[in-house]
Amino acid sequence: MTEFADLANMPEDHRIEIIGNEVMRRPAGKLIGFVVEDYAKARRYCDELKARFPELLVDYSGRGPVRGTWLVRLKRADPKSN
Repeated sequence: MTEFADLANMPEDHRIEIIGNEVMRRPAGKLIGFVVEDYAKARRYCDELKARFPELLVDYSGRGPVRGTWLVRLKRADPKSN
């Protein structure tokens, strides 16, 4: 089942923390995605997420499901793959 959370009305730092914590609580390899308005915002989120959660990997970053949006899919690294 697909889950959805609307984080738009939260401060950006809080959104980043929620996204990162959600990725880290899932099994390694389980994808979590988020959609933002543009590439610059996606890049900023990814940089912040990777700084706060070093085990996090960007699986995909590209055009979003709606024109003018950017989709990012994240997952937690599998510790067995090192």
